[in-house]
Amino acid sequence: MTTSETRPGRKKGPWRRGIEGVGVLAALFGLLIVARMVLTPWDLPLPGKPRLTGYWQGEVSYTADDRRRLMLHLVNDNNCSLACDVTGEVKVCGAAKDTSGEFAGDVHNWSGSRFSLELYLPTRKADINMRELDGEWDGDVIRMKTKVDVINADGTWSSNHQMPDPPMFEMRRAGEADFEAAC
Repeated sequence: MTTSETRPGRKKGPWRRGIEGVGVLAALFGLLIVARMVLTPWDLPLPGKPRLTGYWQGEVSYTADDRRRLMLHLVNDNNCSLACDVTGEVKVCGAAKDTSGEFAGDVHNWSGSRFSLELYLPTRKADINMRELDGEWDGDVIRMKTKVDVINADGTWSSNHQMPDPPMFEMRRAGEADFEAAC
């Protein structure tokens, strides 16, 4: 037997074990990406497909004379466990009553085409306050309906001073600069 022949039971060298380890880690990383694309296609879609997460802008009409710009920054929330799927920031601009806050929400189906957001905005007295958004997403357009409460000047709420919820409105993609410049 020559020294160049491989002997049975010979241990692998450290370089070979290192290369195999890197290969296993790369395969696991690739598997995680594919799993996320399958489980949340609305956040990490296949190449060339739109995503729900990102920046969005639209205009909601509370009344004929009260139109407000709505800005959203939707983010997939990996830390929220089963309680929510998306979180982010919201800005409502206009009628000299600009406000901003956060939201958390749920995606109601696998594709992300239906979702709802619970808004955490400061309550404004003597004003219309948005509390929830329900969305239907289709590519680069979200059709939204909002639920609102009218808060009296003394900070109370009464059922006989409420208005109907505003009509459905559309939101379109926006950029980070648009979001930062709003309000």
